[in-house]
Amino acid sequence: MQSEKRTPESQRRTRTKRILTPDDWIDAATDLLVSKSIDAVRVESLARELGITIGSFYYHFKDRNDLLTKLLRRWHERTTAQVLRTFEGKTFRAEEALAEILALPFHGLTARRAAMIEFAIRAWARRDEMAREAVREVDQQRLAYYTRGFQEAGFGKTEAANRAFTLYSFQLAQSLLWELNDDKARKRQLNFTKELLLTPLREK
Repeated sequence: MQSEKRTPESQRRTRTKRILTPDDWIDAATDLLVSKSIDAVRVESLARELGITIGSFYYHFKDRNDLLTKLLRRWHERTTAQVLRTFEGKTFRAEEALAEILALPFHGLTARRAAMIEFAIRAWARRDEMAREAVREVDQQRLAYYTRGFQEAGFGKTEAANRAFTLYSFQLAQSLLWELNDDKARKRQLNFTKELLLTPLREK
């Protein structure tokens, strides 16, 4: 029978003495959500991953639901509220603003990680009302911001909303289909979509 591999006592003590922040627990929960599923995000599993006692968890969170609520809140803040504040604080011509927004899915490993988290949360939202509400709020805020931008570029309300939906669909599709294209193809698609979104419809 194979003997169990044991962590050296000194290493275990070092790990146990780590002072964790709420973000450490949220990071670990996010990793499990992405690599496995929402079902794998359990207090015991997180404590084992972090090499610390369960008591540390309850110092920062009331329970698992509190952790998940804060995970969703941080996702919203980092991927939507923060990004919108950044764009609203700048003055762009429509073409420049659109180019930068369209390029968000192409920002290297950071964008790929953000996409993996977002798809994991969307998978969770298919079975859970709290996650579904968080996703709905994010979608509505992003679409409202894009719609406002197209209206400021001179498009009517309905057309602006349709163009906003097309822009948002492009962003999600690029993240989902990342492995399908190379950088050259992605750049070509980005430029085509930018031109398409800024070109007025022909009068019927």
